[in-house]
Amino acid sequence: MVDPQTGLQNIAAGQGLAITAVGMTIVFAALSMISLFIARLPGLLRLVAVVFPEAVAATPRPKVETDDLPAVAAAAAAAYHVMRGAGAMRGAGVERA
Repeated sequence: MVDPQTGLQNIAAGQGLAITAVGMTIVFAALSMISLFIARLPGLLRLVAVVFPEAVAATPRPKVETDDLPAVAAAAAAAYHVMRGAGAMRGAGVERA
């Protein structure tokens, strides 16, 4: 009858320590190679960008109407000051309603 007990003697007899060492070495080597690949990736991507440049679409930009910009800026500033409570009445001794 086989003794079902487990222990360090059974692990050593079944070459468990050797299998563990080999497995840990394989995992360490794989993680080291992944780490080196990640470390070298920026240089590799620069090389790929030189060989295969990114295509730039030649679409013309629409012209921006500059006539409305001062009015829009004034309206945005007024809305900001109203929402924030700043303005000429702050610090002048005039209380707001």
